[in-house]
Amino acid sequence: MIDRHERHLKRLDVTKLTPEQRAAVEARRLERQTPEYQADLARDIDAYRKEFPPIAPDDEFMEALAVLRVERERQGLSLTDLSERTGIDRATLSRLEAGQGPAPTLSIIRAIAHALGMRMTWKLESMSPAAEGY
Repeated sequence: MIDRHERHLKRLDVTKLTPEQRAAVEARRLERQTPEYQADLARDIDAYRKEFPPIAPDDEFMEALAVLRVERERQGLSLTDLSERTGIDRATLSRLEAGQGPAPTLSIIRAIAHALGMRMTWKLESMSPAAEGY
């Protein structure tokens, strides 16, 4: 398996760099491997996640995903089968069914529904009598 550094080097043709540029690339690579850099990076990622948390699926999305999971199981399809039908990664489908990760887009739900021989319909309702005043 090729690691990230090797992939980067394949994109960056080091044979076309001057010796000074090669030294700068290598210095940056070494800097990124230091414990201090890794700690700063982890702290930054944590701060970003706190400031911009992923949007979790709401109850309506979870209900739709549950209906789709029940239909998939009723048809005797595995997540691999559904992945082949939709082109959506199997791991992504698994996370969606488990309610993990960010909320799915409508096009994702639609693709899953179509793969199961279903169609998505829309229905908007008032949330409460007080909301009707809007």
